[in-house]
Parts: sequence; structure tokens; C-alpha cells
Amino acid sequence: MTETRLRNYWRLSLLSTGSALLMALLLLLGDHGFREREELVNNVATQARLLAANVTAAVVFEDGRTATEIIGTVESSPMILEAAIYRVDGSLMARFQRLNAEVQFGERAPPYGHIYSFDDIKLVTPVELEGRTVGSIALRASMDDLYAELGRVFVSMLLILATSAALGSYVSRKMRLQMVEADNEIERMALYDGVTGLANRHAFELSLTQTLQRHARDKGGSALLFIDVDDFKKVNDLFGHQVGDQVLKAIGDRLTKTLRGADIVARVGGDEFAVILTNTPSPEDVESVAENLVRAGAEPFDTGGVPAHIGFSIGICMIPQDAADLESALRSADLAMYHAKQAGKNTHQFFSAKIGNKARRDLDIEAGLRQALEHDELYVVYQPQRSSRSGRIEGLEALVRWRHPERGIVSPLEFIPVAEEAGLIRDLGRVVLDHVCRDIVELRGSGHVVPPVAVNVSARQVVQEDIGDEILAALNKYGLKPEAIKIELGESVFINQPAAHAQAIGDLAKRGIQIAIDDFGSGNLSLDHLRHLPASVLKIDIRVIRNLPDNAEALALVKGIIAIGHAVGLSLVAEGVESAMQAECLKEAGCDLLQGYHIGLPVRKQDVQLLLELD
Repeated sequence: MTETRLRNYWRLSLLSTGSALLMALLLLLGDHGFREREELVNNVATQARLLAANVTAAVVFEDGRTATEIIGTVESSPMILEAAIYRVDGSLMARFQRLNAEVQFGERAPPYGHIYSFDDIKLVTPVELEGRTVGSIALRASMDDLYAELGRVFVSMLLILATSAALGSYVSRKMRLQMVEADNEIERMALYDGVTGLANRHAFELSLTQTLQRHARDKGGSALLFIDVDDFKKVNDLFGHQVGDQVLKAIGDRLTKTLRGADIVARVGGDEFAVILTNTPSPEDVESVAENLVRAGAEPFDTGGVPAHIGFSIGICMIPQDAADLESALRSADLAMYHAKQAGKNTHQFFSAKIGNKARRDLDIEAGLRQALEHDELYVVYQPQRSSRSGRIEGLEALVRWRHPERGIVSPLEFIPVAEEAGLIRDLGRVVLDHVCRDIVELRGSGHVVPPVAVNVSARQVVQEDIGDEILAALNKYGLKPEAIKIELGESVFINQPAAHAQAIGDLAKRGIQIAIDDFGSGNLSLDHLRHLPASVLKIDIRVIRNLPDNAEALALVKGIIAIGHAVGLSLVAEGVESAMQAECLKEAGCDLLQGYHIGLPVRKQDVQLLLELD
């Protein structure tokens, strides 16, 4: 910014500031005047009440001389110009008039209330005796003192304004050089990230727009890479944000060294980077670069102590094949990056029509699910859990189903992950729990003994601060005790439990709600770990049961799980039992309850009633 432009800027700034200060002065003056007028009205009203209290007897007994003496006491108040006392019939009884003051109260009493004019304020108030009006008092007060006060305030404010303007003009001259320097710094900050020194998101989007425009005119292609730093939160948590910033700077340096000088590298988010590979001939070349970047990210980063291990999940959008505008390019690269993270992190993924179609399908499912929650399109089915010994139903698992008005039945495998990502899982869980509680009450009302019903709860629901209160509120709504249900939590919730998970699970157990560990055997939860968990039920994962009875290793694993589970006081449930041979094998191994298509299909509430009658 040139000196002349800066000077003009400051003149305009001072003019704007002066105008704003003048406007503020007028507003303050108006506010002050309003408050002064209100104070004047209150003073007049106070005098009127005092006069009314003193003159009541004189008015009642028609004592005109006393009334005149009392009304004359207002002479000691300089602001009162005129006062009058009227009888109950409205006729004038006594009057006071300051010297040279104009007479404005007539022979008949004016109506009650306030009357404002530029010169004065008139107030008429009743004279009462034991709640009965016996007359009225009228006072007229001058506004001269108020205007004098406003004049003094106005002059004081003008002096302050003039002093401020002079001081501002002086200071502005001193600041011009600093402003030139600061302006240059601001321009730099507008385009570069302060932590890494790389281009920031604004500069990156400008470059990407130019790249898209160039390829709209010319042949050739480029590639957009979105890079998400895997597990960067752990770096901040373990080493602190200062070290985290150092690692981000090192990541930027490593990316820059791995790429060509013509390529553009930017930091576009907290732990997200973007790369524009310019004039890239083929997807094979892009893939080679992406693999180099993944290898670079896998190398440890120095933290001044224990090295930090992270990784890169990279989404790739080919330009112009995958996108012709800024929005679609960003969206395509972001979707590809999300799929790379889902694939196990520390890898890369090209955008494809399949990924785009899935994203659109997920959006459709999300919109439909929101409508389903509003219009009660969801329902619950129950799969029986039978005793391996007696064959009787000793448990039920609640499973949510969705009947879409156009698509028909939507698989839970489709809509539950979408509900998780869209933040709808809490609402979905609340609907399922309400259905379950209502169905339990209705089944009991039909004379049936209903075994505990297992309700699945996701990890995202567990971290709700009020999950325990919410579950108990649903039970209390239908008059049920905690023993009526069991909460099923996936094994992953218990692995390396965050403090929030551990506290929430412990709180549920303390409230008398049974906890079941679902999908045991699918992750890394150790058998020894079971001793320290507040669970009462262990469900063996279907992937373990599927290999029974022919696979000796699977059988040995199942027997070990059952033995150790019983040793620590857990009840064992095998899910996914699909044959009589599996059922017999599990019975011999000592499994308590069996669940699966061989044991019983998921059914609606009315069919549960039939099952309980036949049981």
C-alpha cells in the first residue's frame, strides 16, 4: 500500500471514526436527556403524592385556606411553575402560580396523566381517601434545568471528541510506517500457513481454480491429492501441541522434498494437507508419487525424545477426468481420502464412480433416515436366545429394521453406518429403546414372562454424558426395572477404553443395567482383560462360530472362551448358530445360550408372543 493510499485511508478512517463518535455522542446525549426527563417526571410525581397526602383532609372538609397554604409550599421547588387543587366535581379549589409564569390550568380539572411539551411537563394525579377519589392535583414543571444540564453535557462531550480527534490524528501519523509493514505481513499471512510455511487453504484454492481453468482450455491433466495425517491426535495428546506443530512443520518439509518443484503443497486444515501435481501424464505416475508420499509418512518423526509414528491416508482426484470445477474436485478428493482411511489408513485411493455413487447413496439414506425417524418408519424385531440345555427362550435381542416407503426394507448394514457418520445414531438408539420398552410392557400385559431384551448401543452413544440417565428415563417411562434389558457393546468399545467409555460403562453397571460384550473374538480384547470389565454376558462372535464343528482350532478357541468366561462369572451366548451340529457342539462345550437362524429367526412382537406361549 503506497504512502498516498495510506494517507487517504487514514483520512477516511478518521472521518469515519469522527462520524461514529459524533453519532455516539448524539446517542449518549439522547439517552442522558431521556434519563434526566424520567428523573424530572419522578420528582414531580413524588411532589404530587406528598401534596395529595397532605391536602386530603382540606379537600374533604372544603378547607380552601388550608388547601391554599399547602399548595403554596411548592414555591420552594424552583422547577414547579404552576400547581392546582381540584374538588371531586372537577372545580378549582386552590392554585399556585410562580411569578411571571403563564396560567395553563383552568377552572376545571384536566384529565389524569402526563403531558409533555418542549417547555414543560404537566402531571395530574388523584387525591384519594381510603381508596376513594376525593379530588385531584395538577402540577406543571419547567424543562429549563434539564436543557441546561444537557447543554453542559454536550459541551463536555464536544471537548472530549475534539481531544480524541486531535490525538487520533497525531497517533495516525506515527502508525503509517507500521501499517505499511503490517500490510505486507497480512498479505503474506493471507496466502501462507503460519505453522508450516506452506500455502494455506485460500492460496491452495486459488491455485486449484487456475489449474482447473487451464485444463478447461488446454489438453493435459493434473492431479489433486488430499492427505490426512493418521493418528496425529495421538501426537498432540502424548507430546503436546508445541511438539505437534513441530511435527506438522516436518511433515510439510518432507512433502516438499518428496515432490517436484513445480508441484503445489498446502496445509488446508488441522492435520490435512493438499497437493496439486501439475501436468501429470498418467494415473500410473500419480500412483507412484502417492506411494512415495505414503512411504515418506511412514518414516518416524523426531520429537526430541520418543519418535512419533504417523501415516498418510491419501485421496486422489484426477483433473479434469474426475472434476471440472473447484467444488467437485474438493469433494472427490475428500471422498477418496475417506475411503483410504476406511481401507486401513497409511494408503492411497483414487476417486471412482463407485465412490461417488456410494456417497450419493449415503446422502439419500441419510435424508431418508431423517424422515424415517420423524414418520415412525422404523420398527424392531426380536431374535430369541435359547438355553443350550433346556431349549427354552431365556433372552431376546432387539434388532432395528427400516421399511422405506419406496425402496422397501433397507439393510441395517447400510443405514446404521450412515446414522453413525451423520450423528443420527443417538436418535436411532432412543427410538429403538422406546420400542423395546413399550413391547416388553405389552407382552407382560398379555400374561407372559419376558426374558431380558438385549439392546445394541454404539461407541458414539456410550460417550454421551447422559447415556445412563437416558436409558433409565426410558425404563421409568414404562415402569420397568433395569433388569428388563441388557446393553450390548461391541468388543471394540472395551479395547484401550478411553476414560469417557470406561466411566460411562461403569456408570451403567452401577445403575443395575446388565452389560454384554458383543462380537467377542473379532478384535484384540484379551481373555485376561475380562476380569476387569463390568460385564455379565459374553457373546462369541459369529466369525468364530462359523467354523464349527469341523475346525479343530475354532473349537479349541470356543472352549477356551467359554471356560474362561465362566471362570470370571460371565454368561456365554453364541451368535450365528445356523445348524444342529453347531448347536450340539456348543452345548457340549458348555455355552449357556444359543442364537442364530437355526435357533430362531428375528420376528415382530406379535410373533414373540406366540413363541413365548409355545415355550
